[in-house]
Amino acid sequence: MQDRQNPGSKPRVAVCYFGEGAASEGDFHAALNIAATRSCPVIFICRNNGYAISTPTLEQYRGDGIASRGTGYGIDTIRVDGNDIWAVREVTKRARELALKDGGRPVLIEAMSYRISHHSTSDDSFAYRARVEVEDWKRRDNPITRLRKYLENNGLWNDEKEAETRKQLRSAFLKAFSDAEKVKKPSLRSMFEDIYEDLTPEIRAQMKELKGILERYPEEYDITEFEGGKESLDG
Repeated sequence: MQDRQNPGSKPRVAVCYFGEGAASEGDFHAALNIAATRSCPVIFICRNNGYAISTPTLEQYRGDGIASRGTGYGIDTIRVDGNDIWAVREVTKRARELALKDGGRPVLIEAMSYRISHHSTSDDSFAYRARVEVEDWKRRDNPITRLRKYLENNGLWNDEKEAETRKQLRSAFLKAFSDAEKVKKPSLRSMFEDIYEDLTPEIRAQMKELKGILERYPEEYDITEFEGGKESLDG
């Protein structure tokens, strides 16, 4: 497929990230089976952080994690310490080599980690796990803690550098946030353009219907913040 689209281009792989919770869905098994039988150059990276929202791994499966599932589909599988940035880097490089070998094949990586934060802004993880558990992982073993210790031990990082970096990044982020607030939202038309290269008659009819609704009830919909307004729905 790559050779047909871009003859002479360097071989590439596709990468799919997901959590161990997603691996409990049927789509996960279907994807691995299809990738294996069709020799797709795909790297499946599972971030096993111990919780599928509020469900711990002990309530998700009884087997040997996610890595063992790849073996069942005939897929090369690697389990790595997901909190070790250097180990993850090396494993990913190796997975790419395997994925491109002999014309292409899938590879599954299971990165073992721990989710320190809540699952989302609406989640209170302390309702289903102890605060001391989280604090222990946060203090003792997480990617940022490990990387910081590595950099400090090699004379590449210190408190002064961190203070200066935080100051610079805060200023940059505030400016980026301010600039983003001034940019209009994508056009309403963009809602209809992410599936087909050429708009179908059915989609054009939907666009026309939406424009009619906006014109009929202007007091209900403020579209001034959208690029092009309702005129973007023409054509």
